[in-house]
Amino acid sequence: MHELSLAMQIQGTVLKAAAEHEVQDVVEVDIEIGELSLFNPDQVEFWLRQLFRDTVAEGADIRVATIPPKVKCDQCGYEGAIEVPSDPGFHIFMPALRCPRCDAPGLEVERGREVTIKNLRVHKAPPGGAHA
Repeated sequence: MHELSLAMQIQGTVLKAAAEHEVQDVVEVDIEIGELSLFNPDQVEFWLRQLFRDTVAEGADIRVATIPPKVKCDQCGYEGAIEVPSDPGFHIFMPALRCPRCDAPGLEVERGREVTIKNLRVHKAPPGGAHA
């Protein structure tokens, strides 16, 4: 159900931006979800399609890209990717991250936790806000 909460936040941001810019239709929504955020991209997309019904974003092409994690180890200096095993338990508890080179705990996460609305493509309403 975390995905529903996230989708509601994304919906609110998209519709607020659409209203502020007098958008007629939202055509595409590009979202990036970091793998360490542990959100399921398919579920986020599903909820967005439900939440966009009867709005200017209904029917928008929703594209969700996943961002692999990048970490830095203070012990051995490793900088790079790590693998995050798929485990339903990680929706409750964050996995303990360890350095793939020296097995030290306490990695600094440089990328992979973020959720970003990367881009919106829209059709702008004609001047005066009238819909065609």
